[in-house]
Amino acid sequence: MQHDDKLLQANLPDALQSAIEEIDGAFDVPKQLLQADVSSFESLECCVFAYFARDDVFYLNQKGRELLRRKQPRFEPQTQSPPPLFWLEDDSNLQAADDFVASRQRPIFETRELVTLSWGKTWLHGSKFPIRSVLGQPLAILFAGHEVPPSQQIKLVAEHYQNAQHGTGNN
Repeated sequence: MQHDDKLLQANLPDALQSAIEEIDGAFDVPKQLLQADVSSFESLECCVFAYFARDDVFYLNQKGRELLRRKQPRFEPQTQSPPPLFWLEDDSNLQAADDFVASRQRPIFETRELVTLSWGKTWLHGSKFPIRSVLGQPLAILFAGHEVPPSQQIKLVAEHYQNAQHGTGNN
């Protein structure tokens, strides 16, 4: 491990790092992650979710569930139902970060994720970590981060759609 990685890891909460260490390298196949003890992630003060692929999120911690409930539109009745359905934006830049983490087997400490809810989108800023099998093969990706402040959300949305338009060509 390079010295730069050690400095970046020092900025992560110790509880997050130890929670990741509990599941990283502990399972043989992806399906076993569904039975993993995730209690260490539940009390963290950041949104944590794990996914096998961008369209296959299999875990969302308590802080993430609170974020999604809080973001639910006020005109809908508040019930004790499960968190609203969300998915990760299908975007080549965001997918490239996932590919880097999986192929290099190394975390990215400064990245963003665009979460899409049934009624809108919100940006998160944080880190992505590989979750590996006992043999060191990539099983999943874990994201841990916080919602970007509202003042920066509009700027990020504008940049996101401007970058997406560059790939479509001119008429």
